[in-house]
Amino acid sequence: MKNKVQITKLQMITFIIQTQIGVAFLSLPYEIHQIAKGDSWISLLLTGLFMEILVLFYLILCSRFPNQDLFQILHSIFGKVVGKGITFLYMGYFLLTGATILVLFVHILKKWMLPYTPAWVILFLMASIGIYIGIDTLKVIARFYFIATFTLLVFLIITPIAFKDENIHYILPIGQSGLMNILKGASHITLAWQGIEFILLISPFVLANGRDKFKAATLANIFITFFYSFLTFVCLIYFNNEEMKLLPEPVLYLLKSFSFKIIERPDLVIISLWIILVGTSFISYLYGASLAGTFLLKHWPRKAWVYLSAFSCFGFALFFNGEKELEKLTKVATYSGFIFFMAIPVFLLLLSFLFKKGQRVVR
Repeated sequence: MKNKVQITKLQMITFIIQTQIGVAFLSLPYEIHQIAKGDSWISLLLTGLFMEILVLFYLILCSRFPNQDLFQILHSIFGKVVGKGITFLYMGYFLLTGATILVLFVHILKKWMLPYTPAWVILFLMASIGIYIGIDTLKVIARFYFIATFTLLVFLIITPIAFKDENIHYILPIGQSGLMNILKGASHITLAWQGIEFILLISPFVLANGRDKFKAATLANIFITFFYSFLTFVCLIYFNNEEMKLLPEPVLYLLKSFSFKIIERPDLVIISLWIILVGTSFISYLYGASLAGTFLLKHWPRKAWVYLSAFSCFGFALFFNGEKELEKLTKVATYSGFIFFMAIPVFLLLLSFLFKKGQRVVR
């Protein structure tokens, strides 16, 4: 039974990548450009550096509790009542993020591909996909993520076509936005890195020692940082400052401007591949919520929690349609991210050192 949930280092890398890269990267260059302008790519590199420090904290925490996931660590440090209380909050966070993914997904898909399709149909189809894969074991999910990672190569292969029409002067002089705006831009885009906290959930199931896990998590973070920075850099040298202010999904507008003899609308092909990335990210949050639910009520199978989590996200997403509601929801998800994937894990690490807490059996 244990072998069914154990995954390799490579599968750990692709799991982290697929969890983090989902909805946000299509609009990421636009979002960060509002603050850091032509220095947006620098903000992304700084965010990646900060996340590497966070990865180090994660793995130190995991090394102190080598056979326990995040929820078991909470129990070991805070005790049964408080530990389960925070686990319940984490389940709410995973559901909120999953619902946010669905809302953003529907918003973009209706805008670019399916304007006349009812939102509930799109939501139901994505929720069904999440259930179909999410009810399986971690090993099966990780194998699917490994295959899905090849879709990212399409973005990395196609976007350099923009270099033939680039204008490097759009990002010059470097540092024009000022240090404060660059740092503010770095703090503004943490939603794009949400999902990194799954290191704390899957670490006990990775067939590797602590050092190899750190290398795997570092490679995943480097890839994500490079992927975001590269796409943003290409958009910045292709669109001028005024154009970037008007393009909410600059990656899609960039691809739409290309023309091929075989493919008339490459942006639609790219959206089809993007749906896979959204699906993997959504599945991960269903998996996280179901793990939390199983920890809270052990007599309920994880499969039941996946169904409950998927339909909770589906029902929640139905009530968000307008631009203002979408903006508020994204802000709430971003601020909650600061708490659940930054503040709490770092606080747990400090407490484990302060009170010399270590692994113990959780009943």
